[in-house]
Amino acid sequence: MFKTLLSRRSEEPFFLITVLLLIIIAVYNWVIALLALILIGGAYVLTRKNHNERNREISQFFDAISKSVDQASTYAVQNLPIGIAIIDMQSNLCWANSVFRDWVGDIDNDQQLDHIMPNLKVDKFWGKSGYFFEHIGERYYRVVYKYLQTEAADDDNYLILYFEDITDTERQKLNSLAAVPVFCDIEIDNLEEVAKGMTAVQRATLVTNVNNCLIGELSGHNCFIWAYGNEKYIACMSRDTLEYYKEDNFSFLEKIRSIHTVNRIPVTLSMGIALFPSEVIAAGKANFSELATKARAGLDLALGRGGDQVVVYEEDGSPHFYGGKTRCVEKNTRVRARVVAQAIHELIDTCDMVLVMGHEREDYDSIGAAVGVAHMARLAGKPVHVVVSNQTDAIRRLENQIMDNPDFKDLLISAETAENICNSQTLLFIVDTHRPDMTVAPALLEETDRRVVIDHHRRSSDFIKKPLLTYTETSSSSTSELVTELLQYFQEDVELSKIEATALYAGIIVDTKNFAVQTGVRTFDAASYLRRCGADPDIVRELFSCDFDTVKDRAAILSGAQISDGVAMASCPKGQQNATIIAAQVADMLINIDHVEASFTFYYLADDCIGVSARSKGEINVQLVMEALGGGGHRTVAGAQLRGRTLAEAQGDVMAALHEIIDKDKEIDEK
Repeated sequence: MFKTLLSRRSEEPFFLITVLLLIIIAVYNWVIALLALILIGGAYVLTRKNHNERNREISQFFDAISKSVDQASTYAVQNLPIGIAIIDMQSNLCWANSVFRDWVGDIDNDQQLDHIMPNLKVDKFWGKSGYFFEHIGERYYRVVYKYLQTEAADDDNYLILYFEDITDTERQKLNSLAAVPVFCDIEIDNLEEVAKGMTAVQRATLVTNVNNCLIGELSGHNCFIWAYGNEKYIACMSRDTLEYYKEDNFSFLEKIRSIHTVNRIPVTLSMGIALFPSEVIAAGKANFSELATKARAGLDLALGRGGDQVVVYEEDGSPHFYGGKTRCVEKNTRVRARVVAQAIHELIDTCDMVLVMGHEREDYDSIGAAVGVAHMARLAGKPVHVVVSNQTDAIRRLENQIMDNPDFKDLLISAETAENICNSQTLLFIVDTHRPDMTVAPALLEETDRRVVIDHHRRSSDFIKKPLLTYTETSSSSTSELVTELLQYFQEDVELSKIEATALYAGIIVDTKNFAVQTGVRTFDAASYLRRCGADPDIVRELFSCDFDTVKDRAAILSGAQISDGVAMASCPKGQQNATIIAAQVADMLINIDHVEASFTFYYLADDCIGVSARSKGEINVQLVMEALGGGGHRTVAGAQLRGRTLAEAQGDVMAALHEIIDKDKEIDEK
């Protein structure tokens, strides 16, 4: 007690005074001093007891307040209007408040959150702070993550996730985005061919029926559409309506095809559609002039691919294709050929030199068309060379005949030589292809801006940029046919040599499979013109002849072919000589088998590449199959090159793309 008393500095003066008084009293009367000491001690004990009791009550009061604050804090954390979750490095849920559990639903501790949150990248977020957006169920969240580092081991650290419900804001944003306008450029792509031979009344009825079908379809989905001329329209629709048509695969194209015509040729429609990317809308930098230009480019791409389809430029700027189920109809007019021939004449007159190149691994159509263009340049008195690759096995016999002819001694040059002599005044022709990566010398495209493209393949998205002139006719049998027509209109006194006429004739023969595939009136007109110019069928037959070993190789490949559900597949062995030619021949032979609708032949190329030669009887569009794999071609004849794939992987890729297209066609037919 004395230590306690002494420890309290404020009580020391009173204690000293009391002791001093007791000592004085004790000097006079120790009995009174003793009684006084007893009274003072008792008073002190009672006072001290009351003081301790009061302190205890105060302590209990503050403990109660503290406990209430803790309960309030716990309640606040558990019931904040934001969700909170704590996870470990394996994304296991360690703790979550009640709001998070209400939002997400039943979820157990130790359950991995990345299974329900695809945007949660723990390995990327670990040790950092930031935010990301997540869509769980029907709600949208902004998730802020913060790294929590404890004093324990590293594996005891955590990532805290704070969830803010932004569903209302996000839905308003999506609704606004769905209402953003989309531009459409529309054209009836074969009205001239369909209306040929019709009376004025029949033509007017046809145009009215198409207008009623198209305008009725789009107006029924709150779209704006305006016709200018008898064949062209502009339209504007919302992105929401565009999504509907994409899911429907633009089935109204089929309605237009079903319109009755006198000559039974179906009417087909092509559309180019462009939409603003979400980032452009968010930045408020929408340019409607550029959007209209892009829609027009989409229409040009659809027409270049044969028409009867829709090209949509998506968010990422890449074109997506819909439709394209109709075979190309041959155009009977040669007006465009005459106009293009005159334009080519003017371009050649203004250049210093002409270079012509086709696609790598040239075939007879590519080299034949190149030789024909070279003849135009010689008629204009311009120096000309044909650029060939180092993979000309398929045309070796024709190449040797050209090089042995004194008049064409310096005609064929390598890509390296061409790059050394090419300059800004050189006119560069690209024939039988329009894709930069497939040309013999892609570097030449950067050497000169004066470029002309002549091709008969369906147009793909990676077209050669900004050519001075483009002449593509997907209804034509071959590029050699197109060049033959251009030669007839280039000037009056065109006289082809025997080897030139034969090269063009061979190009037509190889692409039409001896006039059996995609052959029209203009094809026979071109062939007859070349025969009059001296094309020799005997030389062509010799070019296409093969030795006994090649026959045995083809037979061995055919014996290993497999046919399942109307699809035939074969593969050339590794190291096969002339694999490109043999694969194409095998694919042609397989497609002639009963009940085979499509055939695919696989062959090995250099640089870890697998080539595919595809054929179809028309029911299956092998062009779409090959385009899905980076290739292209026509509805019945196409090909692709798959890099970095094994033979088995390439076969699996082809079958997957084929089944996807077949399934999509089935869905459309069911609708």
